Amino acid sequence: MKYRLILAAVLALILAVYFVPGVIISGAVSSSSPSPFACSLEIPLDKSQASNVLVAGQTWERARVNIQNIGSEPLHNITVLIEIPQDLEIDIPSQPFSIKKEGQNLEAEIGDLSPGQSIGILLDVKPPASVEFKKEVPLKIHVVYPGGEQQSEQFINIVPPPSWLTYITILASLLLFAGILIAVKHFGVLELFSTVDLITIALLAAIIAVVFRYISKLINLGWFDGLVIAIPTVILMIVALQLVRKPGTATLLFACVLLISIVVWGSQIMWLGFYLAEGVIVDLLVFLFGMDYADRRLTAVVYGISRGAISTLVFYMLYAPVEWKISYAPWYVGVQLALACAGGLIGGLLGYDTAVKMSGARL
Repeated sequence: MKYRLILAAVLALILAVYFVPGVIISGAVSSSSPSPFACSLEIPLDKSQASNVLVAGQTWERARVNIQNIGSEPLHNITVLIEIPQDLEIDIPSQPFSIKKEGQNLEAEIGDLSPGQSIGILLDVKPPASVEFKKEVPLKIHVVYPGGEQQSEQFINIVPPPSWLTYITILASLLLFAGILIAVKHFGVLELFSTVDLITIALLAAIIAVVFRYISKLINLGWFDGLVIAIPTVILMIVALQLVRKPGTATLLFACVLLISIVVWGSQIMWLGFYLAEGVIVDLLVFLFGMDYADRRLTAVVYGISRGAISTLVFYMLYAPVEWKISYAPWYVGVQLALACAGGLIGGLLGYDTAVKMSGARL
């Protein structure tokens, strides 16, 4: 049971993922309004995304304006007036109460609220196609009831996708790929790989790109997808390093994964940088460790963790905002980074043992 402590640590991490985020994200956007109402805005509703942040060019996003009676008396005939910023398109989904739209202004007749009772007004909003710089826009809430009224403002940040960084990344990826092809042709690097080596890399890449991705689509594990997929991916990466034992093995492996993904799943070529980053970091570490092709348990773990860290950061900090127009919350990126590193750790340990047995069987 040499992995007992590691498995216990991973279990503790999984439990933390379930309980800690609820504490982190439980606080809604505070309202400056006095009693008897507490007003807050939730956008987007997906708690894994950054609160009150929209990426320009994003499609429709669901939002919710929460109105709660925090007083000690019931309130009747409540009307909520909401002024939507001009920068946002607005649409109204079906509601259990009457709501009217006039331009960027909404009027919702929510009726009565008992002490402690709350109600949510759902909105569909769409940010502008592009903004030059990050901007903060106010959403104004005006609550009217017999005997008084209350006003508050909630703020939404509209941020531009990192387009310039994307173009630089794609260009750098293409240049790197072109450089690899030139080096392969000029120095005869590809001649280092035998037919058996290429078949081995192609088979392992096919398993990663087709089998593992199909399983991840079939069994959606939510937050733990990164952990579950990282383990077998790193195992096969370590196996490839030990069996092939040639410079550039990891880069060639993940390049094949991308090519197979393009054919099978219709992935876009813009993901080239993402896949190359996984392979290049591992091949660079192989070189820095004196051409150690995961021959030690420690280096296998280092390669697995490094691959997990790089792929997670590149995905959540660059490709997700650009490709999906999603800005993830920093705490969520941190959780996914920890899970990916945990998967790399476990995959490195299991991959080392698997590769040693396969190498012995081949000999």
